[in-house]
Amino acid sequence: MSEAEPSTVSTSTSTTPTTTAVEPRPLAKGTSGRVSGKWWKEEKKPFNWEKQKEAMNKEKAIRQLIKEQKEEREQAEKARKQAIVDRRKARDEKERLERMREKMSAKRIERLKKRLGRTKKINH
Repeated sequence: MSEAEPSTVSTSTSTTPTTTAVEPRPLAKGTSGRVSGKWWKEEKKPFNWEKQKEAMNKEKAIRQLIKEQKEEREQAEKARKQAIVDRRKARDEKERLERMREKMSAKRIERLKKRLGRTKKINH
């Protein structure tokens, strides 16, 4: 082996663990050479308006769907309450008519009794 050629055989058998150094990130275009020295910080990516618009449209569709479902629930609740009110009104009207029938029947019976009392056959 000559001095110009590096040796490919490693003769080092050290037992000390090697530490992995964090490789410096290359400068990104448009960062003006500013790179955070904190290795845990992510590199900021350029803003993607199309992606943001798509996310906003998805959110809007979800809100619209929720709104429609809420309106359907409210309509069903309103219909159920209206059915209860209608049943109560029908029941009250039926009771009122029944009372009127009884009252009219009592008046009619009273009239008939008076008419019968006018005859000489039955005196009250």
